[in-house]
Amino acid sequence: MKEFMYLLERVKPEFENLPAALLNAERFIKKLRKENSTGVILYTDEEYKGAIFVYEGKAFFAKVQNNKAMDGIEAVDFVMRQIQQGFGKITYYPTDKVLILVLSAIYVGNPLYIDLDANTIIPTKFFSALQNREFSGVVLYRSAEEIKFWIFKKGKPTNPPPVILPPYGFISVYSLDTIEVKDYLDLWEEEARKKIIEFSEKLLSAIARTLAEKWGQNTAELMLIPLESYQGPLSIKFDRKTWNCKIESNEELYFLAKEIERVYARLLRAIREREERVAENLELYTFNLLQEENVLWPPTEENIFRRD
Repeated sequence: MKEFMYLLERVKPEFENLPAALLNAERFIKKLRKENSTGVILYTDEEYKGAIFVYEGKAFFAKVQNNKAMDGIEAVDFVMRQIQQGFGKITYYPTDKVLILVLSAIYVGNPLYIDLDANTIIPTKFFSALQNREFSGVVLYRSAEEIKFWIFKKGKPTNPPPVILPPYGFISVYSLDTIEVKDYLDLWEEEARKKIIEFSEKLLSAIARTLAEKWGQNTAELMLIPLESYQGPLSIKFDRKTWNCKIESNEELYFLAKEIERVYARLLRAIREREERVAENLELYTFNLLQEENVLWPPTEENIFRRD
């Protein structure tokens, strides 16, 4: 990530090297969205370095590097899992839209020239050629003393190109027609919701079959009917023949997880009152299923499905 760190050196971080265990990731993301924030989230630990670029509350770029690179949803998922498990440190740089555009050009754009020697360039001819080509993108000048950049849109510069360049520097040019603002945080959250619902359907289906096998159809129905008539933000239905469970909900990730925990806790309580051993076996099954399905549960007050 060293390619863009020199651009962030002059930006004051909102917080720096914050231990992940101290960051409430869900609350932080909600704040970024609510305030339409623009900035850079950096993740670091002994092995991994990651960056998430946010534009007006949307994460349009995400990358984690180690021996292999992770991009997009995979990178966001990795960072979120590390944060939720309390690994690594987080830094957040709030930036203006111009700087995030320059950073985007470096990582999303097409590099046309990298580290040209500024002493070999005649600025008026060089920038005129870009204007004649109706170039869209960023020209970056970097030396040991300073950093300058010029942004072009269809050949028109948003800031005046230089007549002369300081010596002993390097010029890089990145073509960038448009930024496709995919919200990887939103896509990640939707995928996380899907995983939680699929896990919960498998879990409740297995519990329902266990009850039917252990105590019979009538008892199973008596214990499960309250879930189907649950008045909360979940819709829970069981197929009486297969005991397959279907869950529907429009809740946000945190509240979805919290509601499912409450439903599970209520059902487990009723089972424990009837037979302790059955409840213990179902708890063991639950945590094994969590690992098999690779579900990392968001932190809630209940913390029923987390092993911290």
